[in-house]
Amino acid sequence: MTSLNDLPQRDSAHDTAEAAESAFRAAIESCKLFVVQREDRNDYGTDVQIEARRGKAMTNIRAHVQLKGTGCPCNANGSVSLSVARTNLNYLLARTDSIYICYHCPSERLLVRYADDVYREYEHRDVDWTHRETVTINLTQPFDEEFQRRMNARLLASGKSSQDRRLLWAAAPPEQIPPLVERAAPIIEVPGEPEQARKMLSELYRAGNDVAISSSFEQFAAVLDSLPGAMDLAYMAEINLGINGSSFNKDRIRQAIPVLQSAMERGGVHPGSLLYCLGNGLLALQDYEKAGDVYRAALLQLDSLEFRGVAAQCNKNLGSALESLGETDEACPLYERALELDPDLGEAHLALALWHRRKGDDLNLALKHLDRVLPRGDSALRMSAVHGWRIDLLFKTGDIEGAFREITSLLGEASRLDWVWSWCAREVAQFGKASADAAQKAFRFWRAYLREHPKDRAAERERLLCLWRMRAAGLPTGINFDEFKLEVAQLVEKGDPDPAFLWDRVGHWAQYDKDWREAESAYRKAYELEPARYGYCLGTALNFLDRHREAMPILLSQAEEHQPNAMSWFQVAVAREGVGDIKGSICAYRRALELDGDYDLAWFNLGGLYWNSRDIGQAAETWREAIARFPDHELARKLRRDLPFLFAPNAGEQDP
Repeated sequence: MTSLNDLPQRDSAHDTAEAAESAFRAAIESCKLFVVQREDRNDYGTDVQIEARRGKAMTNIRAHVQLKGTGCPCNANGSVSLSVARTNLNYLLARTDSIYICYHCPSERLLVRYADDVYREYEHRDVDWTHRETVTINLTQPFDEEFQRRMNARLLASGKSSQDRRLLWAAAPPEQIPPLVERAAPIIEVPGEPEQARKMLSELYRAGNDVAISSSFEQFAAVLDSLPGAMDLAYMAEINLGINGSSFNKDRIRQAIPVLQSAMERGGVHPGSLLYCLGNGLLALQDYEKAGDVYRAALLQLDSLEFRGVAAQCNKNLGSALESLGETDEACPLYERALELDPDLGEAHLALALWHRRKGDDLNLALKHLDRVLPRGDSALRMSAVHGWRIDLLFKTGDIEGAFREITSLLGEASRLDWVWSWCAREVAQFGKASADAAQKAFRFWRAYLREHPKDRAAERERLLCLWRMRAAGLPTGINFDEFKLEVAQLVEKGDPDPAFLWDRVGHWAQYDKDWREAESAYRKAYELEPARYGYCLGTALNFLDRHREAMPILLSQAEEHQPNAMSWFQVAVAREGVGDIKGSICAYRRALELDGDYDLAWFNLGGLYWNSRDIGQAAETWREAIARFPDHELARKLRRDLPFLFAPNAGEQDP
């Protein structure tokens, strides 16, 4: 019966597995940062899933765990090694923040390592590792409360970022997807190992990737916050965004102030550099007075050749703080001092350009400073901002061609930068109708703008006004009067803020076509909306249609009240002549000439009225004055040709 005592033996692996599971559960329970949520029965690489807690709240943010136990001796350096199938590593790499946990029975230590770190190690040291059957995992990091807190913060930060990003894409209408692609911040996977995360942050900061650092700030903080000074560069990146006009997190910059003050207490970094960064934080928070004091203190510390570059930036930013306080005259020497220290400092050239623009004293000098701004790897200055200011200054200095070239260049950034279209539209609306040539270029701009913003009525209006400006100059427009009139009517129906002005433009277009009936109709619409402003054109059209009696009260109101100038009195004279009031017409012409002695047609017409009234002496005297003033005028040549006797000696005493 002794054969009945021949029973199966318990494999020692069962004991190590149970020990590993007990140690793991105890570690999880003691910290209460995670909950063991699921054990995988079909174990292809994951034994357990743990869910991160936020206090008492459950988050559904999980990490996959491969749990091992071993009784093998540890290595000489105290690490523990495990051999696993390469496919097991591949399986874990499919999920972010997957970890290996090993319980070392002899030392009763629970150790942990991220699967991503194992992958990084093999990628850096062995190019052929992907052909192996197994890989060796070396573990040294205890799975203690410090690690669990860091892992919990990391999971919560990356999970929140992933959720926000996913929901942003989910909620965006299809037409907003392309610009969202252009503006989306780069996605960074921050390493879970602090030294690797610190190196990544340093390289990103050195390359000026402040937006990328800001978008991953919480992930960096989860890994680095417990290490003194490790997050300093992340705070500095946020400050850079603040002082350069980019979107930034104000609370982080408030937190940066004590962080930088602690860095000064720790030492190890030049105090002048830290004071400069502290001043930048205050500048971003718009505490200009304190920022100025800190910059002045920094400059006392930066008075050496080694720190010329930082001193140049400090001078420039001190100038910006003073300008914000209204001390503009004190700012200029600081910008100039910055350029003495660093002649290629783009921020200082931009600041000086804008200083001269505000002063209005030398716009060409302002442009020269903008021309000297070049991209630089260690600068957060956005070249798009330089292009925007160049557009403004080129328009103001009359270089229309150059301004529109700059607009074409800047529009290449429009899908990435929200402000580009609106900035260019504002500039073109202000300067794009200054000449017929400008209107042609502006018309092309508005067509492009309306393709992107088809419901913008202000842009529709500007496009129509450019067409009118081109027609007024006799340039081809591609549309006729009826089409222009129809588009104006449609825009008025949509609620244009100044419909009277648009109808006046329609009237002028008809006038250029010598279609006085259409002109009168359009001018009347304008007049009915604003009689004080548009009576002159309506009265003129009525004169051309020989409807002088209708024109008279309208033109008199203009000449006596709303537009008392020579042109109005000229049209009053025409209307009075049309109704047979010759004396009244003569008086009106004389009033016109009192207001404008160089009004050529008023002189010639007045002479004609005297002639028709058989007042030959007054006619001759008036025409002599007209010919003397305008010897090359077509009517002067006609008078000398047709009535030469009037201009002989004693001509006024002869009969015709």
